[in-house]
Amino acid sequence: MQSEFCEAAEVVQFAGMTVQLISGGDASPVSVMDMNIARHCGAPKHKSLDEEKIFTLVEGQLEFTLCDTTRVLNPGDRVTVARGDVHGFTNRLDQNARMFLVSTPARHDRFFRAMAALPVPHSPESVRALCATFRQEIVGL
Repeated sequence: MQSEFCEAAEVVQFAGMTVQLISGGDASPVSVMDMNIARHCGAPKHKSLDEEKIFTLVEGQLEFTLCDTTRVLNPGDRVTVARGDVHGFTNRLDQNARMFLVSTPARHDRFFRAMAALPVPHSPESVRALCATFRQEIVGL
């Protein structure tokens, strides 16, 4: 990795999330994202087949599922997700939640860019194709 100064983070939006893509792509060994999750939104249960992840809740509250366990996360709580483990989260409150995501190897930022570029409403076929490209498997809604 080469040391460098970076410009302001790119911001993408999809599925009720506004995400600052702080780091990722070819210039970084990790993807780092600052995620703002709108009320009653989140990510369905899914598997990331090639990535390890660490989520840290900063504001609000999220209902987070990891494998067969669902817990309510409060600010400061962290979740580590091994590649291939089922995980997902939902903001059940009437206020936004905010969390940081660090994912390795760096590629999850590319998945988020591609999701944000899909026409709205998303067709199930286009989401499935995109998930296959980035080795993500949705296992529940």
